[in-house]
This record gives sequence, C-alpha cells and structure tokens, in this order.
Amino acid sequence: MESPLTVLPRELTTEVLGRVASSSIADLYNAKLCCKELFGAAEEEYVHKQITLDKIPIIQWSEDRKISDFLNKCRQSRNPEALFRKGVVDYFGGKDVSDAIRCLQEASKSGHSEASYTMAVIWLFEGGESSKQKGLKMLSGMQKSRIQKRRIKNCRERLESIVVNILVDNASILKQQPTCCVMGHQRKKRRFYWGEEIDEDDNIACDACTCDEELTAIRKAIRWTTTAYAAEN
Repeated sequence: MESPLTVLPRELTTEVLGRVASSSIADLYNAKLCCKELFGAAEEEYVHKQITLDKIPIIQWSEDRKISDFLNKCRQSRNPEALFRKGVVDYFGGKDVSDAIRCLQEASKSGHSEASYTMAVIWLFEGGESSKQKGLKMLSGMQKSRIQKRRIKNCRERLESIVVNILVDNASILKQQPTCCVMGHQRKKRRFYWGEEIDEDDNIACDACTCDEELTAIRKAIRWTTTAYAAEN
C-alpha cells in the first residue's frame, strides 16, 4: 500500500520526516521501510539534523560500525545533539580540543542548552580573565528565572553523567582550579523540604558564587572518574 507521504512534494515529505525523526528514531526507521521514496527522503541531511539520539548511548563501550557511521552522518548534517556529544567526549578526553570546542559552539548556537552550559564551564576552566568573564556572562544569562535555574541543574547533571564515564585527560581541566568569586562570600548550604532538595539560589551573594558552585560540581565528577581509573590501573 502506497504511503500518503509519497504523493507530497519532496520538500514537504522531508519536513514531515524531520518532525518524525525529532521525536522517535524507531518511527523514522519504520517510515524508511515503507517505500523507496521515503527511504530516500529519510536519508537527507535535514532529517539527520533533526533526529533524536535519546535511544543511543553517548559512550559506546564496544565498536559498532553501523552506529558509528550513523552518528558520523548526524554530525556531518550538523545535528546539535551529535555535535554536543562529540564536543564533550573529545574536549574532556583531550582529543582535538579545538575541534571539540567548535562542535560545542555550533551546537550552542543552534539552541542546545547543554552545549551552552558546557561552553560556559569550559571558558571558566580555560583560565585567563577574558575567558572567565565570558563564562560568567554565559552562566549568568542562563539563570534569570527559577525555570532557567532548573534547566541549569539539568544541564549540570547531564554533563556530570557523561564526565563520570570517560577518562578525563585534558590539562586545562585537570590542572586548573579556577575561582570566580574573589570576595570570599559564603553560600548557604542546600536544605531539604519534604524530601526535595532546594537550592538557596536567592541567597547567593553574586553571579561569580553561582559559577563557583557549578565548577565545584563538575570537579567532583572529574575527581570521581580519575580516581576510579587510577584504582583500576
């Protein structure tokens, strides 16, 4: 039976498949099996740029040629999530750091919030007043409301979940101990209310204190993975 999508103009078919790809990789795969026309449209760069990678692990513990080729095509199509993943793994792993930063910057410009958060952290780690101010400005701009602060928490947890699963081998990360706040402010400790962790964000003395909190969290994740690796070797 012919799919209704095959009678649509190619551009519209591609647009529809892009929407399908952004919500379910399985549904896109099923659409590709319908007919040759849909298979061809699903292989276009636009579709691969939109495709969700939620079901594909960030860290591939064993080599899978098909997945590797697929992710490479997503990166070539400028898929923000694919660029973010490569940027994080390569930067913290110390592989082609310049290219890793380019990937993260491109993903950030596409609206990928985790990439923007990661770039802010990187600027803080890189050292130098110019880089620090750039990181401060980025993180401050991402925390204008409680909703945005909650999004920052999600970004931090996402980055932590990746970092603890790779061997961090970047001198900028391992050797630097950046401190943003130079005023010696004290931040109130987190408290719990009815089982929910609550940040005392309204009581943070300055934006720099907030940045120090983010750096502390990422450094803890880095220490965990480097300590675990050292214990195994």
